[in-house]
Order: sequence, then structure tokens, then C-alpha cells
Amino acid sequence: MAGPYGVGFRVVQHYDRAHVYKQRIDLTSGTTTPGERARPVQTLIWYPAKKTSGQPLRYGDYVRLAATETEFARSPAEVDRLVTAALAENYANLDSKQRQLELAQPMLARQAADAAPQQFPVLIYAPGSSSSAYENADLCEYLASHGYIVLASPSLGVTTRSMTLDLEGAEAQASDISFLVGYAATLAQADKAKIAVIGYSFGGLANVLAAAQDDRISALVALDGSVRYYPAIAQAATYATPERLAVPLLYLGGKPATAEAMHRNNQISSYSLLNQLKYADFYNVTMYTMEHAAFQSESLRLGPEQRFGDYTRAEATVAYGWMERYVLAFLNAYLKGEAGAATFLHNAPKANGVPIHLLSVEAQRAESAPPTLTTLATTFATQHYTNLAESYRAMTKTAPAFKPAERALISWGEPFLDEKRYAPAVEIYELVNALYPDSPRAAFYLALAYDKNQDRARAIENYQRVLSFWPDMAEAQQSILRLRAQSPSK
Repeated sequence: MAGPYGVGFRVVQHYDRAHVYKQRIDLTSGTTTPGERARPVQTLIWYPAKKTSGQPLRYGDYVRLAATETEFARSPAEVDRLVTAALAENYANLDSKQRQLELAQPMLARQAADAAPQQFPVLIYAPGSSSSAYENADLCEYLASHGYIVLASPSLGVTTRSMTLDLEGAEAQASDISFLVGYAATLAQADKAKIAVIGYSFGGLANVLAAAQDDRISALVALDGSVRYYPAIAQAATYATPERLAVPLLYLGGKPATAEAMHRNNQISSYSLLNQLKYADFYNVTMYTMEHAAFQSESLRLGPEQRFGDYTRAEATVAYGWMERYVLAFLNAYLKGEAGAATFLHNAPKANGVPIHLLSVEAQRAESAPPTLTTLATTFATQHYTNLAESYRAMTKTAPAFKPAERALISWGEPFLDEKRYAPAVEIYELVNALYPDSPRAAFYLALAYDKNQDRARAIENYQRVLSFWPDMAEAQQSILRLRAQSPSK
């Protein structure tokens, strides 16, 4: 059911000029590629709006956008030709009259509707492999009507319209996701502190990789996401660690395959990133009446009946509606802090009115905060910048391998020195020296912190340690002479 807001819609065509899309040499002509070579990002935006304002959309208005995903300036006639050809090729199950009926279906969104005046959380939608940004327009409209700004761009390969099912392709889509996160920050309606990414199929792997590298993303939704089905790609992204994925995740998966079928299809792996997410709240929802295609509303609208396996289109559509409700509840719980939504997530499905045998939910709470420098810094701040060594030891009881990099620790202390907050800087550099006792750099920063904090004896002692590593360091030599020349009373 639609929410309390109207839904506005607009399209922004821009380029990510930090990334090349078209190669220098065109592969079809063998000559230099003319014109713009930057990565095109045709961005679809659904937003909460005042009801009844704007021009109503038909489904065909979304479909036409596929023709301008990489070439923004195509003429209406060229768009018509490309759309007609694509529909005939991809949806041969529909005759021309059926296609016309489907394309004429009215949608919830309205073009250029007046925006609702307040700020709203941001959702980035990442489509499946090579798919268009509108593939789940129904879900995007639904979420916008409930008070979310939703942005989506097509799934493009690194240098081709088709996505490559490898790490390079997933990282290209992850980069597009972060580009949209950055763009969303320019929108007056956007609450930049509340951002989630929803990914379908391959987009449900790319969004995980994006979150592992971009801590502006604070929640994840995977719609039968490939983070489950392509474990080798997830494992190859060595930065996608449980520590860097300490954000709540909702995974909605389709009807599970048998172990025998998974073995035949080489889908059994000893590696599962989802099973490692011990620092994140994780909801694993199994939708028993949904095949993979049913998680995409384009398939529900245009696809052949056989895409839905043992179930009818009507049954898959009912399940899609419950998928929408669980996505909304998850987002309301984690981006809006609604207690009722959190209760919905943890209820038995029957208590939520879910039809029997439609879905099941496994909920896993985060074991603890992740063992990271960020967590350590947060603890240090809450303890009024004292007892850092004790806090570190407490973290290593549950994560013995936790040892922040030396340079990261040194960089952490530098702003404290700059701000003349010398006591916290001393604690930080004492920890650095405890972890890296053979580091001359660590010894120097500790000496400097003691010096600034007017601890003359310890400053001299540590400047001497520096000279044991770097005998010719003039700054350490001069600091010792200066400190020895000072009166102890000073």
C-alpha cells in the first residue's frame, strides 16, 4: 500500500568524470573515440512529493529511459526505434497489443511534482547485472511514498553497456553507488546522515562492496543478492571484511535450491561472507514463492509466466508485496528509528499477517562493536579521553588479532597535538610505542607529546630512544639540550 506522500520523479543525466567509460580507441572503428569518454550516470530520482502535483507517468515512460542510458542526446524517433526493438527481443512473450497495454499502465509517480518540504533518508538502488535503473520502479515508488528519496542508475560494465560478472564489474557498480551517494548530498531534501543501498542480484553484491569502502552507507538490503551466489568474487574483495561491514543488512532470498542442484551448478563454497557478519544485525528472509526474477517488478509486469517457476505470476506478485513490506520495516527501523518497525522485523511472520508458508525470517544480532580504530576512538571519547590502554586490552580479549597500523595510530594523535590537547596525545602515543616498540617514528611522537605536556624527564628519555635509532636526528638532539637547560621548576 502506498504511503502518505505523493511521489515525484525526475531524471538527471550527468557524468562521473573521475572514471573513463569509453576507451581511447573505439573497438568497432579502430579509430580514436570521438566526444565524451567519461562514465555516464543517468540517474532516476523518486522523491516524496505533494500529492496531485506534476504530470502522471505511465510505465512506458520508464521503459523509454533505457534508450538514453549511455547516449543522452538521442532523438525521440531513435528512442522509439530502440525501445520497440528491445521489447520485441526481450519480451517475445508479449504481442504488440499486450506491449501497448503494459506500457500504458499508470504509475504512482508524477513527473516534476512539487517536493515535500522536509528532509528524508536516502536510498540508492543498484540494479541487477546489465539491467536498467527502472527495473524495480514499483519498489522505488513505494519507498518514496513512505518518505524516502530513491536514486538509481543503470548497471554498466567498466567500459561496456553489459556488466561483466567479475570483481572488476562489481567494483565498477560499487563506484557508481558511491557516486550517487555523493550526488545525493547536493539534494535539498536529502538527510545525508541516513543512507542505505538496496541491490538486486549482482547489485546485491556491488552494494556490499560499496559499503565496505564507503562509511556514509549505514544500512544494506539485498534482493536475492549475488553476495550469496558469487562467493569467489566476495572473497576476492579482500577489503570486504566483517569489521568493515558492521552495518545492518536485510537479505531477502528466493526459494532455496537443493544441495544436489547447488553441487551440479558449482554453487557450493567453503566461503560465505554473510556467515561472517558477526558485527552487524543481519536478517535473512527466505521467500518460498519467489524465483530470482520475481524480485524485479519489470519481470512481474512483462516477463513470461515460466519465469516464476512452480508459482503463478499472481502468487509471485503477492510475495513481492510482502518483500516490499519487509524492506520498508527494515529501513524504518534502522534509518528512522521506529520501534514498531523493529518489532515487525522480529515478529514471527504469522504475527505480521504473512500468509502461511510464504516466508521465514532468521534474525541475528551483532555480537559487539567491530574491533577497529574507529571503535577504539569512540570508546576513548566516551571515557573522556582516559584509560586508552585499558580499552585496547578489553577489545583484544574478544579480538586478539586487533592491532591498528602504526601510521594510522600516529595520524590519530596528530590533531590532538595541533589542538594542544596533550594529555590524550600522550595516551595515544604510549599505546603506539607499546604496540611498536622498535619504531623510531613512534618514539619521536611520544617524546614530542611528553615535551608538549611538560613532562621533561619522560621527554628526554624518549628523545634519547629516538637517537638510539636515528643518531643524527638534529631535532631530537636540540630538544634534549633545550630541556636539560631548563630549570626543573619550569
